[in-house]
Amino acid sequence: MGELLFCAHHAREHAPKFAELATHVQDETDRLLAEHGAGAGAAI
Repeated sequence: MGELLFCAHHAREHAPKFAELATHVQDETDRLLAEHGAGAGAAI
């Protein structure tokens, strides 16, 4: 099996569907916010 990567806004958009199919979902939104500040949250 391979990996499927999404940017945060597309991950949230498609989360219900891939949550049914995925064996593992790794959300690193908090890491992005910590590294790039609160302004990054608006972009993702």
